[in-house]
Amino acid sequence: MSAAVDRPTPPLDRRPFFWALGLVGVAIAVMAGFHFIGNERLHNTPLWQHFRPVTLVSPPQTAKTVDVQDADRVTYAVVQTEKGLYFLTGTRHLPADGAQVVVQTNDAWELFLCAADGTRCMTIHSFCAGAVWPELKRDDKGKVEGCHASRLAAPAQTERPDRPPQIAALPGGRSKRKGPPPAVGITHPAEWAGLMGLPLPPR
Repeated sequence: MSAAVDRPTPPLDRRPFFWALGLVGVAIAVMAGFHFIGNERLHNTPLWQHFRPVTLVSPPQTAKTVDVQDADRVTYAVVQTEKGLYFLTGTRHLPADGAQVVVQTNDAWELFLCAADGTRCMTIHSFCAGAVWPELKRDDKGKVEGCHASRLAAPAQTERPDRPPQIAALPGGRSKRKGPPPAVGITHPAEWAGLMGLPLPPR
């Protein structure tokens, strides 16, 4: 009887490893892409303006940074101008004391506080008209009086009589406006952005 012949061990199949490595790489690339796009939107960069052009710009205002919170998961700044208090998301482009700034918006009513030349923008999270830091009056629920937050506040109880909503309806119940109509009242930027000095177009 002949001795058993040793058979060579088959090579290890590395395809599952490379597939897993590829999936991890794709996931990292997707996350990096979302982070990049979010950062472009947050600071209203020229790339973001290519997709969302600026439609309105306010006259210059004199800015002073009065509060900065830059901790884990809490990053915002408060800037004082003669129009009131701007609460900004992030702390990347804070204006120097006495610097000139402008408010910008696009057709999606995203609001930004920018340097006077239109660069170095920060997203406006909320705005307190006529407020002076740190004298902020709060109601029994802790909300600051006279403040507005884009798409975050509850529907207003009253509407501005000089700016009634006007949405032309088409047959079949459709509207000329893409998507659902905006909220009415002072909670929507179209209703209160004029308090920042934006030259709101007639409706």
